[in-house]
Amino acid sequence: MYLQVHPVHRRLAELTLKAHRIGGYNNLSQEERTEIEHCLQVNLSMIERLDQLKQLSFQAHLTNDLEWEEELSGQIDELAKSWK
Repeated sequence: MYLQVHPVHRRLAELTLKAHRIGGYNNLSQEERTEIEHCLQVNLSMIERLDQLKQLSFQAHLTNDLEWEEELSGQIDELAKSWK
């Protein structure tokens, strides 16, 4: 199995590469700069949710709540699948 790249991260990479080729982010079109902002917001939401689930999973582990920990692990797995 190989690592999948989320479309948001791929688009950020494409826009960054283009910006480097044309002399910087300021040389991108307004639409492309808006797209970067959107991608960054989506990325932030994804990371915040993942961090929240991992923190809760750690709390479940500390309290030996195996059922809760398994439930959270399942949610983490589902989140990871949705990013592919």
